[in-house]
Amino acid sequence: MQPPVVNMTDCSFFLRSFKQSKAAVRLKEDMKKIVAVPLNEQKDFTYQKLFGVSLQELQRQGLTENGIPAVVWSIVEYLTQHGLTQEGLFRVNGNVKVVEQLRLKFESGVPVELGKDGDVCSAASLLKL
Repeated sequence: MQPPVVNMTDCSFFLRSFKQSKAAVRLKEDMKKIVAVPLNEQKDFTYQKLFGVSLQELQRQGLTENGIPAVVWSIVEYLTQHGLTQEGLFRVNGNVKVVEQLRLKFESGVPVELGKDGDVCSAASLLKL
């Protein structure tokens, strides 16, 4: 005699009752903290690689100001205003997730406010990419 087959959806309540591991809980909390661009904004923007691209390519695409890439100009301006008193500015790494989020925002064309979306160390790390 074969055991009865139960749909996975029928087991979902049972599976939720098990205590989750610390790693799973931490992962879930980290995922909640990640700020993602809303889906309706993602459709409007195309990703344009800005980091790891040659200066000539950025100039050809019109993404420079006075011969300096616009993203570099923006980050240096922010660091000049907010980071000159930070000790070890380029030695201390920024939060990896924040740096990646800032990079994605810059490349997607979403307006970036470094003071609001990041911090001095993350901006400096972004400049090092």
